[in-house]
Amino acid sequence: MSDFLPHPFWNFSLELYAGEGVSEACLDLQERRGCDVNVLLFCCWLGASGRPTLTADRLRVILKASEAWQADVVGPLRRMRRLLKDRPWPQVLPETVDAVRRRVADAELAAEHAEQLQLASLHAPPADRDRPVEKRMRAAVGNLGVYAVCLGVVPDAKDRAAVVTLMKATFPSLIEEEIARVVEGTPVPA
Repeated sequence: MSDFLPHPFWNFSLELYAGEGVSEACLDLQERRGCDVNVLLFCCWLGASGRPTLTADRLRVILKASEAWQADVVGPLRRMRRLLKDRPWPQVLPETVDAVRRRVADAELAAEHAEQLQLASLHAPPADRDRPVEKRMRAAVGNLGVYAVCLGVVPDAKDRAAVVTLMKATFPSLIEEEIARVVEGTPVPA
């Protein structure tokens, strides 16, 4: 990973994705709802860094720009990695299959990194770390809501639970009940 260009979004993503339950929540949304994990993380990063909530029009432009990369590069690498992992290859030594799978996984990670740099280049208004954490969390939740709208998804209880997991890891200083109220759309007492 040392040859990856440093970027605050990438660093944030690595830390967030390692958080409790985050990878499972992201992969669940990817499998069930067709979400791009990088876009989920991007929505969280924009909010966490104090940037304003995305508009649906702006996010659609961002999604359109990243869809080809996802479809033509990231997706095929992911499918190949899964194929190498899930399908038996009796004619090939297991160590060889594992070595190839690791190399494909490294290429997939590099492609994800490239997509993240693209996302950040398409939309990165100035950050405002002085913005109160509650407002930053609301912006992140709002970004994820805008993403759901762009995907044509009406969030269900499982989706909301995944968003709570993402917000808990993104904003560990906030209590879970407060996060859940925002995610559910009920006002938080002042």
